Parts: sequence; structure tokens; C-alpha cells
Amino acid sequence: ERVSNVEKLMPNQFQKDMVVRTEKGTKVVADMVVLCTGIKINSSAYAAAFGDKMASNSALKVNKHLQLEGYENIYAIGDCADLKEPKMAYHAGLHANIVVTNIINSLTHKPLKTYEPGSLTFLLSMGRNDGVGQVNGYYVGHLLVTIAKSQDLFVSKSWKMMGQTMP
Repeated sequence: ERVSNVEKLMPNQFQKDMVVRTEKGTKVVADMVVLCTGIKINSSAYAAAFGDKMASNSALKVNKHLQLEGYENIYAIGDCADLKEPKMAYHAGLHANIVVTNIINSLTHKPLKTYEPGSLTFLLSMGRNDGVGQVNGYYVGHLLVTIAKSQDLFVSKSWKMMGQTMP
């Protein structure tokens, strides 16, 4: 559920009996609130040019090929794309792969690839020896997260993807 009173909370500070309210009316009493998601999208780079193409959350409206609505040669990925999925670097990488393919396909007159958001997948490292995750709707325990991500936070994967050798 989405928090509806986030602007009235004092995040990252101890405050006895803070009441967190959700859009569905749920109330949660907490002594500390740590904001981990829900960062407002910074639309300043495109608001003047594409204000009529923005959704209510300031993201750009895109079609199934991640093209900006009404444009064949402008794409939006990551947080600025209005897609019904969590804003995560992993998803932005998936978007980028689709967009690169679609740019090449449009230049070579091939059909564009469709982006289809999948089920929620994440691995959350909590230090070098702990973590939790979800893959295709299934809980993933700390052992798998530790083996898969916690050792180097996928830094080696990023280096390899860029064609570099990790120092």
C-alpha cells in the first residue's frame, strides 16, 4: 500500500508513535520511518518540451515499445517511463535492452520489440552475509542472496557488461 502522509512524517529520526497512513486507510504506528522508495521523479529536463505527455506522477507516457506517446524516435526508460512496476535499476536495464534493440530495428526496418513488465524480482543485500529477495513471486532466503549478490553487489557484473576488467 502507498503511504499517503509521507510529507508529515519525520523520516530517519526516532519519534515515538508516528502514525503512517496509507491510501487504503491502513494506519501503522512506528517509532522510526525509513524512506526506501517513492522518490519524486525529476522531470525538469523534459517538462517544458513534453508536459502534455506526462502522467500524474511526472513520468513520461510510453507505448509498449517504450516510445514516448506520439513520437517514433523518442524513447523513455527507467524512472521517467510511466510503467506500472517498481522503479529499480534492474528494470531500467531491461528497458535499456529493449530500447537499444528497437533503435536498431527501426533503422533496419524490422519490427519493434515489446516491453512487458514481469513479476517483482529483487535481491536486497543486508551486509556481506545477509539478505532477502523475491524472484518470480517466490521468496529467496539469505543464503541465495548472499551467494548471488552480497559478495560484491553485482559490481563485477557491471564491469563485465562494460567490457572491462574489475580492478
